Amino acid sequence: MPFDFNTAVRKRYAILPVPRDFIPSSETPTSQILWVGCSDSFIIETETLDVLPEEIFVHRNLGNLLHNRDLSSESALDWCLDLLKVKHIVVCGHYDCALIRENDANEVHGWHKLHRTNTEYLSNINNNLNTEDRDRILEEIYVLAEADWIRTQPNVKKAISGRGLQVHAFVYDKARNQCVRLVELDMVNGAK
Repeated sequence: MPFDFNTAVRKRYAILPVPRDFIPSSETPTSQILWVGCSDSFIIETETLDVLPEEIFVHRNLGNLLHNRDLSSESALDWCLDLLKVKHIVVCGHYDCALIRENDANEVHGWHKLHRTNTEYLSNINNNLNTEDRDRILEEIYVLAEADWIRTQPNVKKAISGRGLQVHAFVYDKARNQCVRLVELDMVNGAK
């Protein structure tokens, strides 16, 4: 399995706002961020982070995934790490994603398995979740799992240890036009 949902669903995390200066602008037209986003998120990355458009290399696809074994995703990751030497990777999902909804997910190969696994998990921990809350939590789990998977890739691990690359998990809320960070509580407390 490309990433570990069983671990992701057990994570404890804080949801924090993303300040516009979260990643300070270098004020130079050089990419410092690989932004992995969903094709239908409608987010404007430079409004979320106050950086120059040239500072963000944007890669979008269904479900903000890099692990789907396609040449485009693999090339984007390699290009950004090896040639551009980005300092940050942002995995940015969005609430109200069509892939989260069960009917839509059943139509897209593979997503129904992820959706069913996580829906069963959420049902076991809280039967009182309404559909919107459940979908929001599922999106957060997917983003956390994708960020975890990216951190396990050999070239990412090398960049983390060798030059301080950081991987961030964001979720965009179109209704509020704001972005939040998902920060593992161990990371907030400095243990990780």
